[in-house]
Amino acid sequence: MKPAMERSSVALACALLGLVLAVPAAGEGADSDLGFEPRDFPELAGPPLPDPAVFPVQLVLDDDGAEGVFGFGGANARQFLWLNSFASPGPIFLEEIWVLFPAGMDVPVGGDVQLAVYVDPDGDPTTGAQLLAYYDEIIQVADGDTFSVYPLATPLQIDQPGDVLIGVVNRFFETGVDPPPSRPAALDTTLDQGRSYFALWIGDADDPPDLAGSDVIALEPGNFMIRAFGRSAPAVEIPTLGDTGLAVLAVILGLVGVAAARRRA
Repeated sequence: MKPAMERSSVALACALLGLVLAVPAAGEGADSDLGFEPRDFPELAGPPLPDPAVFPVQLVLDDDGAEGVFGFGGANARQFLWLNSFASPGPIFLEEIWVLFPAGMDVPVGGDVQLAVYVDPDGDPTTGAQLLAYYDEIIQVADGDTFSVYPLATPLQIDQPGDVLIGVVNRFFETGVDPPPSRPAALDTTLDQGRSYFALWIGDADDPPDLAGSDVIALEPGNFMIRAFGRSAPAVEIPTLGDTGLAVLAVILGLVGVAAARRRA
């Protein structure tokens, strides 16, 4: 169990977060039902972090445990994207994505979700980001204790400069078609990293979820329970010519020029 002082701090953070997110989010289609709900979670979610020898690149913001859930609590539930922005890890091969889903009737095991990977050159998701890949998946586990683990069939090579964004869309219902309450995003509020965001569209989330058509809003405070793992990719080196190589190239170009001049003569 967490010490009493830590539990009090967490409770205060949860209460403040509830107050902050009780107001409508900015942008078209925002709704006052969008917000945070404190909920009991196991102290440590599994499985444990992979061995760094297997996955040297580990994109993680959370502290292993959630304190609540985020999403729509009323009758106006809608599809949305929740994401984490990870500081530029350099060229990588992304191989696995992990998502912790909370327990509850509003988070169905086997329900459709979509994972999305972006690169963000300016480090500010509210100004947009480039969609690199998306994956149609299902919720594997929804108990608040066990991450759903999604190995990528083909490792995704990311060599563009910028932060890497990993997001999830709740595709298991249609916006406006008998929507149930839906708070599918597990949230760690213990130590805010300032790198979690959510995105709303006027109706269903775009498919694929291009951020250009959405309102991207910073979440304060809290870290979504989304992780990703992979390996460093070798940097692409641009070949260069030394002094000897340049001299040889100059001779070759000169000979080509002489031969061309003789053919024209």
